[in-house]
Amino acid sequence: MLAAERGATVTGLTLSAAQARALPPAPGVELLVRDWLHNDLPDGAFDAAISIEALSHMPDKPRAFAELGRVVRPGGRVAIVDWLTREEPGARETRLLLRPICEEGHLPSMHSASEYEQLLRDAGLEPTGFEDLSDRVWRTWVVVVRRLLPLLARDRRLAADLVRSPERVFALSLLRIPVAYRTGAMRLGLLTARLP
Repeated sequence: MLAAERGATVTGLTLSAAQARALPPAPGVELLVRDWLHNDLPDGAFDAAISIEALSHMPDKPRAFAELGRVVRPGGRVAIVDWLTREEPGARETRLLLRPICEEGHLPSMHSASEYEQLLRDAGLEPTGFEDLSDRVWRTWVVVVRRLLPLLARDRRLAADLVRSPERVFALSLLRIPVAYRTGAMRLGLLTARLP
């Protein structure tokens, strides 16, 4: 979209070779199969860096944010959309919602918006904005559950594959995530920053 609608030259990173193969080639787009923490991109080579629901999966958050600061040029911008927690989650919501969502979704950790803002500052970036997108997305998870349950009831093979899959525990998070959003324990946040 950035290349087609804005004329941007885009370099994308994914860990999944299958995902990279599934996307059709597009003018102005290069998709690399690479770990962000070991991306080998040149210093200051980009006008902007965008991360969509990826940083919460990174085991080394300070390094992930440092890479954002390293690859953008001075004056460059950073936009992050990610799963966050409320500023001070309670013990019950941590025990019943946040910790299980992290474990079931293979997330090393989830952080608050202020913690992400500090990680941006530590990486030499100036936070410029935050928007809570939770009200726009929580219903998506309800729709997923409503569509998945009848599908599993109709397709016995899919249901059996899910039961055998090591990822079956994430099915529990499909129920937890909308509750976490509605209670405010979890948030989907958009953070922006710039490199001075």
